[in-house]
Amino acid sequence: MTNIVIGVTGGIAAYKAVDLTSKLIQRGYQVKVVLTDNALQFITPLAFQAIGRNHVYTNTFKEEDPNVISHINIGEWADLIVVAPVTANTIGKLANGIYDNMLLNTLAANTKPVIMAPAMNVHMYEQPAVQRNIKQLISEGYHFLDAESGFLACGYNAKGRMANVPDIVDYIETFLNKRNDLTGKRVLITAGPTREALDPVRYITNHSSGKMGYSIARAFKQRGAEVTLVSGPVDLNTPHGVHRIDVESADEMFETVSEFMDYDIGIFTAAVSDYKPETYSDHKMKKTDDVDDLNIKLSKTTDILKYAGHNHKGMYVVGFAAETRDVHQYASEKLKKKNADCIIMNDVSDSSIGMNSDENEVTMIFKSGEDVHFEKNDKEKLAADIAEVIISRWQK
Repeated sequence: MTNIVIGVTGGIAAYKAVDLTSKLIQRGYQVKVVLTDNALQFITPLAFQAIGRNHVYTNTFKEEDPNVISHINIGEWADLIVVAPVTANTIGKLANGIYDNMLLNTLAANTKPVIMAPAMNVHMYEQPAVQRNIKQLISEGYHFLDAESGFLACGYNAKGRMANVPDIVDYIETFLNKRNDLTGKRVLITAGPTREALDPVRYITNHSSGKMGYSIARAFKQRGAEVTLVSGPVDLNTPHGVHRIDVESADEMFETVSEFMDYDIGIFTAAVSDYKPETYSDHKMKKTDDVDDLNIKLSKTTDILKYAGHNHKGMYVVGFAAETRDVHQYASEKLKKKNADCIIMNDVSDSSIGMNSDENEVTMIFKSGEDVHFEKNDKEKLAADIAEVIISRWQK
């Protein structure tokens, strides 16, 4: 039997959490509820206790069972934590490491998946700080069920209303059913740029941030896979539970990747340098007054995606094609040349979905001849969609 903890924060949508608790219990889940002090302004513990037949937790310092520490014990008991509604206040505190109530302490001590359903005024929801905090939590592995548009308590008819209870229940059950469908499977992902050194202080590189690859690594890990992430130099946190191997150059990435050709799925998102300096200077190259032009001879690097496509041992191979013109044509040609099962293409001439952006818009081109297009969206959401499609094709 699956154990679910419902966290309720101080918003008018708190009353919906009673219905959510009831619906989950009707589906056969064990449910415990944690209320913040502000939630108590809208709803009483008795409402949840009458439905759930479990103690409702409200106070970090009220330890009714001397054998356990409640905020730790709750997290250990849970298989999943759902915070509905979650307010801007709680999102901000959690994103910045402030744990000043029972729910936040429970989340601080928790190692289980967390789903959050925001509810607030549209202007609050669109605040840059709130959106920044949501993205921060997503990068740390929290899952967000987006707010809906509709009539709000403040009188606006706009986005900010908590998702409908049936949708939350469906999301929870889909999440629980999918979470471990890749248990025992191994996924290799490359991400970020490479750096090709000229001398001890200079190198050739590109604008790749690694965000798409890291998001995909997180999406596959959340499905239960064993994920190895071979990463070029990036300023990103390693997704929870992912094995990360750091490399610098294209040669280092190739040598590392070649050790994993027996994995089940390989997704090559890294922007690997096509060329590297033919010679390396052991000392910093000095500027001289009598030389106006500097010519650097470059040589080709090993094509990692092509190598994987032709040398794997049963791997489902997925590559990326970041192009600035004739995107579909070049991506289709790449699919054939690399002997890949799928190429995911995007037009990086559009800076809003180009390298270093938080959003992307892609089309997946398959060897079978079909295309699957995803409109512009946050890379975390897009990564989950991409993972879903890859898994469905690979399992056929």
